[in-house]
Amino acid sequence: MKIVFQDCGKNYHRSWLFRKLNLELDLGNEVQPLRLALLGGNGSGKSTLTLMIAGQTQPTEGSVLWLDQRGQEISSDRWYKHVALASPALELPEEFSLKEWFDFHDKVKGFAAHFDINRLMELCEFSKSTQSKALLTFSSGMKQRVKLCMAMMGTEPLVILDEPLTNLDEQGMQLYKHLLENQLKGRSLIIASNREDEWKPYCNRVLDVSKINAEPPI
Repeated sequence: MKIVFQDCGKNYHRSWLFRKLNLELDLGNEVQPLRLALLGGNGSGKSTLTLMIAGQTQPTEGSVLWLDQRGQEISSDRWYKHVALASPALELPEEFSLKEWFDFHDKVKGFAAHFDINRLMELCEFSKSTQSKALLTFSSGMKQRVKLCMAMMGTEPLVILDEPLTNLDEQGMQLYKHLLENQLKGRSLIIASNREDEWKPYCNRVLDVSKINAEPPI
């Protein structure tokens, strides 16, 4: 599959983050999937770019297209079947309990075989009672663990992680490492980060978002 940006621009509060962006991301295949790091400091547009790829925000001008293996356009209302996103910009539904959120996510998107709520609890190192607690009561680090597990334990061909180590302690960092080493077989990965420890062990391509208009297709 490919993701194509055509003359894209994004405006926030009368200020253009970027304009006339033409970019093609080839997700590769199961043998050689894309492993891409989006780099750049705060305000460079990394998070905005990930949200646009995932269909969570729309360009102010231009368009973003998903193309299947035959070059046919995938309808935007079907993108969610192909991409999993963990991002500080996406909030968990805090009125849900962890179990309710897991069940809802499972119905809408589904998980990899043998991944159930008990496995989620084990990976996140939560107590048994945690699954009945409202997400509102979770610490920022606990929420981040849930986001990472929900994104990476699915079957979508593309996983996008925006600043994935945000709010994680040492145990959370070990969880992140475990998920990346065990749940990405044949799946493409995009990590948006300005920290080498988040992306360097896992990505073999780099795109500097601050220079994105000058970059060739990937």
